[in-house]
Amino acid sequence: MRYALAVIALAGLLAVFGAPAYSAGGATVKGKPEALRAPTKAEVAAAKKAGKVSVVLNTEKGAITVEVDGSAAPIAVANFLHLVKAGFYNGMPFHRVEPGFVIQAGDPRLVGRPAVSYSITDEKSPIRHTRGTIAMARLFGPQGMIPNSASTQFYICLGDAPHLDKMGFTAFGKVVKGIEVIDRIAVGDKIQTAKVVEKGRVAST
Repeated sequence: MRYALAVIALAGLLAVFGAPAYSAGGATVKGKPEALRAPTKAEVAAAKKAGKVSVVLNTEKGAITVEVDGSAAPIAVANFLHLVKAGFYNGMPFHRVEPGFVIQAGDPRLVGRPAVSYSITDEKSPIRHTRGTIAMARLFGPQGMIPNSASTQFYICLGDAPHLDKMGFTAFGKVVKGIEVIDRIAVGDKIQTAKVVEKGRVAST
Protein backbone atom coordinates (compact mmCIF):
# COMPACT_ATOMS: atom_id res chain seq x y z
CA MET A 1 0.00 0.00 0.00
CA ARG A 2 2.81 2.40 0.92
CA TYR A 3 4.44 1.85 -2.49
CA ALA A 4 1.14 2.22 -4.30
CA LEU A 5 0.54 5.57 -2.62
CA ALA A 6 4.04 6.70 -3.49
CA VAL A 7 3.66 5.88 -7.14
CA ILE A 8 0.22 7.46 -7.27
CA ALA A 9 1.85 10.64 -6.02
CA LEU A 10 4.55 10.07 -8.64
CA ALA A 11 1.96 10.02 -11.41
CA GLY A 12 0.50 13.25 -10.09
CA LEU A 13 3.89 14.92 -10.17
CA LEU A 14 4.40 13.77 -13.74
CA ALA A 15 1.07 15.20 -14.79
CA VAL A 16 1.89 18.56 -13.22
CA PHE A 17 5.53 18.97 -14.13
CA GLY A 18 6.03 16.70 -17.12
CA ALA A 19 8.96 14.37 -17.76
CA PRO A 20 12.46 15.86 -18.09
CA ALA A 21 14.30 15.16 -21.31
CA TYR A 22 17.26 13.20 -19.96
CA SER A 23 18.81 11.60 -16.94
CA ALA A 24 20.74 13.40 -14.24
CA GLY A 25 22.50 10.10 -13.60
CA GLY A 26 25.55 8.97 -15.55
CA ALA A 27 28.00 11.66 -16.58
CA THR A 28 28.17 10.25 -20.10
CA VAL A 29 24.48 11.06 -20.59
CA LYS A 30 24.31 14.61 -19.27
CA GLY A 31 23.60 17.15 -21.98
CA LYS A 32 22.81 14.45 -24.54
CA PRO A 33 19.03 13.95 -24.47
CA GLU A 34 19.18 12.24 -27.86
CA ALA A 35 21.09 9.40 -26.20
CA LEU A 36 17.96 8.44 -24.28
CA ARG A 37 15.13 7.26 -26.50
CA ALA A 38 12.92 4.29 -27.13
CA PRO A 39 14.70 1.37 -28.78
CA THR A 40 14.54 1.28 -32.56
CA LYS A 41 13.00 -1.60 -34.53
CA ALA A 42 16.50 -2.58 -35.59
CA GLU A 43 17.69 -2.70 -31.97
CA VAL A 44 14.68 -4.80 -30.95
CA ALA A 45 15.30 -7.21 -33.82
CA ALA A 46 18.99 -7.43 -32.90
CA ALA A 47 18.15 -8.13 -29.25
CA LYS A 48 15.76 -10.89 -30.26
CA LYS A 49 18.35 -12.46 -32.55
CA ALA A 50 21.17 -12.19 -30.00
CA GLY A 51 19.22 -14.03 -27.32
CA LYS A 52 21.10 -14.07 -24.01
CA VAL A 53 23.54 -11.24 -23.23
CA SER A 54 25.35 -10.61 -19.95
CA VAL A 55 25.56 -7.22 -18.25
CA VAL A 56 27.75 -6.51 -15.23
CA LEU A 57 26.42 -4.04 -12.66
CA ASN A 58 29.37 -2.96 -10.54
CA THR A 59 27.87 -1.66 -7.30
CA GLU A 60 29.28 -0.32 -4.06
CA LYS A 61 28.49 -3.70 -2.49
CA GLY A 62 30.00 -5.85 -5.25
CA ALA A 63 29.39 -6.97 -8.84
CA ILE A 64 26.07 -8.35 -10.05
CA THR A 65 26.00 -10.12 -13.42
CA VAL A 66 22.59 -10.34 -15.06
CA GLU A 67 21.85 -12.39 -18.14
CA VAL A 68 19.15 -10.66 -20.18
CA ASP A 69 17.23 -12.65 -22.77
CA GLY A 70 16.22 -10.89 -25.96
CA SER A 71 14.34 -13.94 -27.20
CA ALA A 72 12.01 -13.65 -24.18
CA ALA A 73 11.48 -9.88 -24.08
CA PRO A 74 13.20 -8.15 -27.02
CA ILE A 75 11.78 -4.67 -26.40
CA ALA A 76 12.76 -4.60 -22.72
CA VAL A 77 16.20 -6.02 -23.47
CA ALA A 78 16.86 -3.60 -26.35
CA ASN A 79 15.81 -0.73 -24.08
CA PHE A 80 17.98 -1.88 -21.17
CA LEU A 81 21.05 -2.49 -23.34
CA HIS A 82 20.69 0.90 -25.00
CA LEU A 83 20.56 2.61 -21.59
CA VAL A 84 23.55 0.60 -20.36
CA LYS A 85 25.60 1.49 -23.43
CA ALA A 86 24.58 5.16 -23.15
CA GLY A 87 25.96 5.21 -19.60
CA PHE A 88 22.56 5.98 -18.08
CA TYR A 89 23.01 3.69 -15.08
CA ASN A 90 26.56 4.76 -14.24
CA GLY A 91 26.43 6.45 -10.83
CA MET A 92 22.74 5.61 -10.41
CA PRO A 93 21.57 4.82 -6.87
CA PHE A 94 19.15 2.11 -5.82
CA HIS A 95 16.27 4.24 -4.61
CA ARG A 96 14.02 1.46 -3.36
CA VAL A 97 14.82 -1.61 -1.25
CA GLU A 98 12.05 -3.84 0.06
CA PRO A 99 13.58 -6.71 2.10
CA GLY A 100 12.56 -10.07 0.74
CA PHE A 101 10.88 -8.43 -2.25
CA VAL A 102 12.89 -6.18 -4.60
CA ILE A 103 15.71 -3.70 -5.08
CA GLN A 104 15.02 -1.00 -7.67
CA ALA A 105 17.06 1.55 -9.62
CA GLY A 106 16.80 3.84 -12.62
CA ASP A 107 15.19 6.94 -11.08
CA PRO A 108 18.05 9.48 -10.92
CA ARG A 109 16.05 12.30 -9.39
CA LEU A 110 14.66 10.14 -6.57
CA VAL A 111 11.31 11.91 -6.76
CA GLY A 112 9.43 9.27 -8.71
CA ARG A 113 9.19 11.08 -12.03
CA PRO A 114 10.39 9.24 -15.13
CA ALA A 115 13.77 10.50 -16.30
CA VAL A 116 12.88 10.29 -19.96
CA SER A 117 9.97 11.27 -22.15
CA TYR A 118 9.31 7.84 -23.64
CA SER A 119 7.91 4.50 -22.49
CA ILE A 120 8.01 0.97 -23.89
CA THR A 121 5.35 -1.63 -24.61
CA ASP A 122 4.73 -4.40 -22.07
CA GLU A 123 5.67 -7.91 -23.21
CA LYS A 124 4.42 -11.37 -22.26
CA SER A 125 7.70 -12.86 -21.15
CA PRO A 126 8.11 -16.56 -20.31
CA ILE A 127 10.55 -15.61 -17.54
CA ARG A 128 8.97 -16.01 -14.11
CA HIS A 129 9.45 -13.70 -11.13
CA THR A 130 11.72 -15.81 -8.95
CA ARG A 131 14.69 -14.78 -6.80
CA GLY A 132 17.23 -12.95 -8.97
CA THR A 133 14.83 -12.03 -11.78
CA ILE A 134 15.33 -8.59 -13.35
CA ALA A 135 12.24 -6.85 -14.73
CA MET A 136 10.89 -3.47 -15.80
CA ALA A 137 9.10 -1.28 -13.25
CA ARG A 138 5.93 0.56 -14.23
CA LEU A 139 3.95 3.52 -12.95
CA PHE A 140 0.77 3.47 -10.93
CA GLY A 141 -2.01 6.03 -11.18
CA PRO A 142 -5.37 6.73 -9.56
CA GLN A 143 -6.90 3.81 -11.47
CA GLY A 144 -4.10 1.39 -10.62
CA MET A 145 -1.17 0.11 -12.62
CA ILE A 146 -0.52 1.95 -15.88
CA PRO A 147 0.09 -0.43 -18.81
CA ASN A 148 3.02 0.26 -21.14
CA SER A 149 4.57 2.84 -18.79
CA ALA A 150 8.01 1.28 -18.23
CA SER A 151 11.03 3.32 -19.30
CA THR A 152 14.28 3.39 -17.31
CA GLN A 153 13.49 1.84 -13.93
CA PHE A 154 14.19 -1.84 -13.31
CA TYR A 155 13.99 -4.07 -10.26
CA ILE A 156 15.64 -7.30 -9.16
CA CYS A 157 13.65 -9.78 -7.08
CA LEU A 158 15.07 -10.68 -3.68
CA GLY A 159 12.60 -13.56 -3.43
CA ASP A 160 9.96 -15.34 -5.47
CA ALA A 161 7.10 -13.00 -6.44
CA PRO A 162 4.58 -14.92 -8.59
CA HIS A 163 1.95 -12.21 -8.12
CA LEU A 164 4.07 -9.95 -10.35
CA ASP A 165 3.68 -12.47 -13.17
CA LYS A 166 -0.09 -12.16 -12.83
CA MET A 167 0.17 -8.37 -12.82
CA GLY A 168 1.92 -8.42 -16.19
CA PHE A 169 5.31 -6.95 -15.35
CA THR A 170 7.91 -7.72 -18.02
CA ALA A 171 10.71 -9.92 -16.69
CA PHE A 172 13.67 -9.94 -19.06
CA GLY A 173 16.55 -11.76 -17.36
CA LYS A 174 18.16 -13.33 -14.31
CA VAL A 175 21.10 -12.76 -11.99
CA VAL A 176 23.70 -15.40 -12.90
CA LYS A 177 26.55 -14.23 -10.69
CA GLY A 178 26.69 -12.18 -7.51
CA ILE A 179 23.28 -13.24 -6.21
CA GLU A 180 24.57 -12.67 -2.66
CA VAL A 181 25.28 -9.03 -3.52
CA ILE A 182 21.61 -8.18 -4.09
CA ASP A 183 20.92 -9.00 -0.42
CA ARG A 184 23.52 -6.43 0.68
CA ILE A 185 22.15 -3.52 -1.35
CA ALA A 186 20.74 -0.63 0.70
CA VAL A 187 18.89 2.50 -0.36
CA GLY A 188 21.43 4.94 -1.77
CA ASP A 189 24.00 2.35 -2.84
CA LYS A 190 25.14 3.21 -6.35
CA ILE A 191 25.65 1.31 -9.55
CA GLN A 192 29.16 2.55 -10.22
CA THR A 193 29.23 1.20 -13.77
CA ALA A 194 26.98 -0.95 -15.94
CA LYS A 195 28.65 -2.69 -18.87
CA VAL A 196 27.73 -5.25 -21.50
CA VAL A 197 29.86 -8.39 -21.68
CA GLU A 198 30.78 -9.12 -25.29
CA LYS A 199 32.58 -12.27 -26.39
CA GLY A 200 34.22 -12.99 -23.07
CA ARG A 201 35.14 -9.41 -22.25
CA VAL A 202 33.39 -6.42 -20.76
CA ALA A 203 32.71 -3.84 -23.46
CA SER A 204 33.57 -0.21 -22.73
CA THR A 205 30.75 2.35 -22.72
